Amino acid sequence: MSEQYAHQLHDKELKQQQQQKEKEKRKTQKESEASSPASPSYSDVASTSQSAEIQGSHDADEWEDYSMLLSGQERSDKISPEVLRLLEDEAESDAVIAQMLQSQFDHEYNEELRRIERQQNKQSKVTVTLNKFLRDGDAEFLHDTENDYNDYEEDELERHKRDWDRFETNEKRLDAIPKCGFKVDKEGEMITKHDPQLCGVRNAQRVMSFPPEFPTGDGACFDMKLSNKVFNQLKAYSRRGRADKKEKVATAEMGVDAATRLLLYKLINNQILEQINGIISTGKEAVILHANSDSSYTGTNEHGHGDGVLMPPHLLPKECAIKIFKTTLNEFKQRDRYIKDDYRFKDRFSKQNHRVIINMWAEKEMHNLMRMQSIGLNVPDVVVLKRHVLVMRFIGDNHNAAPKLKDARLSAAELSCAYEEIVDAMYKLYNQANLVHADLSEYNILWFEGKCWFIDVAQSVEPEHPSALEFLMRDCGNIVNFFEKRGLPNIYTKEQLFEFITALNAETHNAAMLERIHTKGASINQATVPNQQECPDELKPLEYPFELAWEKSQQDRKAAAAAQQLKVKDNEEDINTSSNNDNNTATCAQ
Repeated sequence: MSEQYAHQLHDKELKQQQQQKEKEKRKTQKESEASSPASPSYSDVASTSQSAEIQGSHDADEWEDYSMLLSGQERSDKISPEVLRLLEDEAESDAVIAQMLQSQFDHEYNEELRRIERQQNKQSKVTVTLNKFLRDGDAEFLHDTENDYNDYEEDELERHKRDWDRFETNEKRLDAIPKCGFKVDKEGEMITKHDPQLCGVRNAQRVMSFPPEFPTGDGACFDMKLSNKVFNQLKAYSRRGRADKKEKVATAEMGVDAATRLLLYKLINNQILEQINGIISTGKEAVILHANSDSSYTGTNEHGHGDGVLMPPHLLPKECAIKIFKTTLNEFKQRDRYIKDDYRFKDRFSKQNHRVIINMWAEKEMHNLMRMQSIGLNVPDVVVLKRHVLVMRFIGDNHNAAPKLKDARLSAAELSCAYEEIVDAMYKLYNQANLVHADLSEYNILWFEGKCWFIDVAQSVEPEHPSALEFLMRDCGNIVNFFEKRGLPNIYTKEQLFEFITALNAETHNAAMLERIHTKGASINQATVPNQQECPDELKPLEYPFELAWEKSQQDRKAAAAAQQLKVKDNEEDINTSSNNDNNTATCAQ
C-alpha cells in the first residue's frame, strides 16, 4: 500500500516539473522568434541539443530519486519534509495493520484447532494434541509489551476455566469432598460437606427448581445464600396448596398413571396386545383390565428382538387379563411381611423404595403362578411381565369374567366337588409346589368350566417362611368357614385340615395361637372395663403364650439330652462288644 502511494506522489511531481519546463521552453522560443525571425543559426541548434541533454540528465536524476525513495535513502533536498513524513507514517501504519490482520488470522486458526482438539478428546480415552500445528503469531502484535501479552494469555486461560455461574463452581467444590465428609485445602483449613458457605449456595440453587408459580428470581446473578432453616420454610411454603405428589403418581382406582400407560402402549406397539377394553375389577393391591391379544404376533418385534413373552406365539390366548399392581402402599401396607423373609427376594428387598417392592411383588406372583402350573393346578397362564404390569390368560369367555367362588351358584354335587378339589390343591401346593397360598379364600378362587381356578398368589410363601404355618392355618379357617356356611356336611375342621396337609399336630405346633397373635383383639377401654370376667374370650386382649413356649422349649431340651445320653450309652455297649469279640478270637487262635 505504501509503495503504490509513493509511485503516485512521484508521478505527480514529474508531471508538474515537465509542465513547468514546457512553459519556460515556450516562453524562450517566443522571445527568440520575436528578436530574430530569420532561419535558425548554429547557436540555436546548439542550444536545442544542449537543452535535450539537460532534459535527459534531469530524467536520470528523477529515476535515481525514485530508487532512493524506494530504498529509504531519499535526500531531504529532493523531497519536501512534509511529503517524507507523510510517506513514513503511511508505511508504518500499513505495516502495523498487516501485522494485526495476520495476528488475528493466526488467533482464529489456533482457536479452530483447539475446538477440534476438544471435540476429539471429549469421549475418547486417548488424548490427541494439535500443538505442533499452532501458529506462532497468535496475539504477538496485539499488545505492545511482553507483559501485556502475558496478561492476555492469563485472561484467555481464565476464560476457558471460568464456570457458567457460581452454582457450578459450588457444585464442583462439593463434589471434590471425599466420602469421609471433609478435606483440607491449600491453606490448611478443613472444609466439610456441612460448611455454611457451601450449603448456603446450594440451597440458593435448589430454590431455583421450585415450581414456576413460586417467584424465586435469579439467584445466580448475585451472592445469595440461604440457611437450611430458611430453605426448609420456603420449600414448605412453595408446596402449600399443591396436590399431594403421591396422589399424582399413584395408580388410581379407575385408571393408571403416566408410567403405566407408557408400558401398556409398548405392549400394543410390540404387537403383543391389540387393544385394551376396560376394567374388570379392582382390589386392595391391583387393578385388572381386559385386553385382546394381537393375532399377527410372531414372537419378535419389527427389529427382530423378543419382547419377554413366556409362551410360543401360537399359544398366545385370544383374551388376556392385565393385572396392574398399584404403585402406592396406602391400601396394602403389609407387603414387606411376605417378601422380606422369602429367601428368593431377601437380598433384593428394600423397604425404602416402594417402586422396587411393587416390581418384586409382581415378579413374585409370576414365579408362584409358574410353580403352581408345573404341578397341574388350575391357574392363569403367564404371558409377559413388564415391571409392575403382569399379563395373564383371561379366565372367562366373551369379555365375561368367571365368577368368584362366593358368587357362583353351585349345586350340592358341585359344591362337594369344589371342596374336594380345593383340599387336594392345598395338599399339592404345600407338599409338591412347596408353597403356602397365604390368602386363600372364596374371594381368590374362580369357578369356570366346572373347575376351581386359583388367583392372587403374589403373597404365597414357602414353608420355611417364619409365618408359613400361621398363614396356612388362616387359609384352612377361611375354607372351612365358607363351606360350613354353605351347609356342606362331613368336612374337616380347621385343625384337621391343617394336620391333613402338613402331617403336623396343630396343638403341638401351636399354630392356632400363632394365628391369634395377629388377630385384632379388644381395645384397651374394653379390656379394662369392670366385670372383666363377663367379657367374652374373643374380645379379651391377646397375649403371647410365653409360659407355654418356655415349657415346650424345656421339654425339647430334656428330650434332646436324653437322646444324646442314650446314643452315648449305645456307643459304649458297641465298643465293649467289639472288644470282647476280639479277645475271644485271640484266645481261639492260641
